[in-house]
Amino acid sequence: MPIEITVCVGSSCHVRGSRDVLKRFAEILKAERLEDEVVLVGSFCMERCGEGTNWKFNGEDVSSGSVEAAEETLRRRLAETLKNSPKG
Repeated sequence: MPIEITVCVGSSCHVRGSRDVLKRFAEILKAERLEDEVVLVGSFCMERCGEGTNWKFNGEDVSSGSVEAAEETLRRRLAETLKNSPKG
């Protein structure tokens, strides 16, 4: 079952840089050759406006204050998830 990452692209998150987060996530997945193992999608409002840039990792809510913080969290969660997967 693929890992699912959903990034909010609603107006509040967009203003906070969600487009840059989505772009960075796509770059990371391509560089790490994880495009077949991870589904990356955008979503309209996740109804958590004001918490930062909002996204989900396998259905779990995540908020990041910057693109760099989002990248750090994504890399950590990918490493943990892939390490614990049957293939890892």
